[in-house]
Amino acid sequence: MKPVGIAAVGLGRWANVLADAYTRSEKVKLISCFSRTAEKREKFGNRFHCENDATLEALLARKDVEMVLVTVPNDQHASVIEQCARAGKHIYVEKPISVSVDDAKRIDAVIKETGVKFLCGHSSRRLGALRKIKEMIDTKEIGEVSVIEAVFSNERGLELKKGNWRGDPVRTPAGPLTQLGIHQIDNLQFLLGPVKRVFNFGKPMYTEVDNITVNTTVLEFKNGKQAYLGTNWACPGVFSINVYGTKANLFYELDFSWWSNSDVTDKHSSLIKREFASTSDDPDNRILRDVKVDFPVIDHLRVEVEEVAEAIRNDGETEISAEASLRNLAVVLAAVKSVKEERIVEISEIMK
Repeated sequence: MKPVGIAAVGLGRWANVLADAYTRSEKVKLISCFSRTAEKREKFGNRFHCENDATLEALLARKDVEMVLVTVPNDQHASVIEQCARAGKHIYVEKPISVSVDDAKRIDAVIKETGVKFLCGHSSRRLGALRKIKEMIDTKEIGEVSVIEAVFSNERGLELKKGNWRGDPVRTPAGPLTQLGIHQIDNLQFLLGPVKRVFNFGKPMYTEVDNITVNTTVLEFKNGKQAYLGTNWACPGVFSINVYGTKANLFYELDFSWWSNSDVTDKHSSLIKREFASTSDDPDNRILRDVKVDFPVIDHLRVEVEEVAEAIRNDGETEISAEASLRNLAVVLAAVKSVKEERIVEISEIMK
């Protein structure tokens, strides 16, 4: 297909990581970029061999830009997306969709009003192992699932200084739950369906900022299944999912040091199925065995950008809509409310 002309808006670290991925694709072509900082524009443009525009208005006026990749701070998503959508540009935005329900609804409304294609970047559900776990749950290969344990953590809170937007409880609610855990929230709802209610323990630990840096979150789903989600900014990187089924368990772990190298992330991951090798009426004579599970290698950052491009060219739909992204955000906000009020919070309370 003819490559879709794209532009990057917001040129921090993650914009560069994404560009490393999508510039490997033949389905998109990087045309231009924008940041309010001239030095960032020039550096990004030189690195990725694209033009740069001095204003967002100038970028959005370009005929050769069809799609915009938005990686500005979370609380700026709604205003930037509204400008892009009203200029007729299709949109990819890095998770979370926003940090407030009102902003997420603004985004959903403008996407529906303008008809542009939209995707929120919850890339981890694209990982080959996640796709395989979903298949094994849906086909009942591991029986019925009762509980999933998920963890996504790293050491970033140990480095945070006062004034950083990630340390602001308003701009980044519950800290790592917004920046990291929302990936696992998306995975959990992808695997088990909608969350019904949440209870969370959260507090700042080993940090200079006032924001929460450690969360222990318990989730109940509408279908009655349960999950535990651990997120913190006070340890070396961890990304893991354990699934407990009536026939077998799954243990998935990803080497976090390869997270940003999206073309090889799956190569640095493992998925193990623990099942009965033999059964007996006597529980002491039941033998377990571990079986390595193969899964495809998927460039999780590249394919989600390509999905928007394909939707543009084929007038298709994307997998993660604004509405679905809002449901992920609602779990985060319910967790924040749970900490403040020391109680279980229904997702319906947040969606109101």
